Amino acid sequence: MKQQYIKNLAIAFILLLFGNHANAQIGIGVENPTNPVEVKTDAGKVIIDKSGKLGVLVTNPKVAIDLRSGTNGSVAVGNTDKTAAQVGAGALRYVASPAIGVKGYLEFSDGTNWVSFFPKGKPRIVVMASKVTQDTYIFESSNPSEIGAKSGIVQRRSSYLTNWTEKLDSDSGVPTSNFNPATGEFIAPRTGVYFATFTFALQSSQVNTGGNNQTEAIWEVRNPAGTITQRVKTNNGYASDTGASPNAVPVGSACTVSVYLNKGDKLRPFTWVTVAFDGTISQFDISSNGVYNSLTIVEQ
Repeated sequence: MKQQYIKNLAIAFILLLFGNHANAQIGIGVENPTNPVEVKTDAGKVIIDKSGKLGVLVTNPKVAIDLRSGTNGSVAVGNTDKTAAQVGAGALRYVASPAIGVKGYLEFSDGTNWVSFFPKGKPRIVVMASKVTQDTYIFESSNPSEIGAKSGIVQRRSSYLTNWTEKLDSDSGVPTSNFNPATGEFIAPRTGVYFATFTFALQSSQVNTGGNNQTEAIWEVRNPAGTITQRVKTNNGYASDTGASPNAVPVGSACTVSVYLNKGDKLRPFTWVTVAFDGTISQFDISSNGVYNSLTIVEQ
């Protein structure tokens, strides 16, 4: 009984102590706090004022959390895998993304979607290349034995343009490796719309009589598994007969597209040519350092 009495007395004392100070200020390292909560630190005070505003080294906070002390008054925002709906409108997160040129950026939730803010503008892929070699790769032919690397364009065969000279492959100014100059293949690092154009020209020659003279410049899209999902082509026709020498013409073509790519999709240029030149193999015109044979890809 005596022990229980002492225990009840102790509890009553604690309740009385906290009851007397329920409306008082709390000071940690501060003898006479003037705000409901004051905490002394080596750099200054952290306070909660009577309206519930938090001030970090700020004596008169103006907003719910005020860090504007003028000395290292920054705030750290972490990342989250939660959806914008889960965190609610107004939430912030930091997205560390070494895959893009800006390296990292902030996003805010509008309650439905995460909305990105890019301090250097929207990340943008830019690829530029020229072709100063005769290298191609036949990948479609009625004769399977022809599949493989070639020098020049073989008539009536689907040929990738290979071994480009890369001028630029960047993401918002940061060098990347989205384009493979050896194969001419571009792999989209993220889903979006890409503007792509390439041109090629063959060495000037006489186009002899023929009923189906044409050159096709074609952009091909494959998914990550390698399945063809889209082909866009431009067909240039030529006169059936340009006459005898020296009536040579620079046969060529170009294809420009805006194409939607999913992350991991592969974009690659190729040609199909049927022009009645003398012989069955046509050579690229590389006499001007590849100005006629160029490639550009820009993220929109």
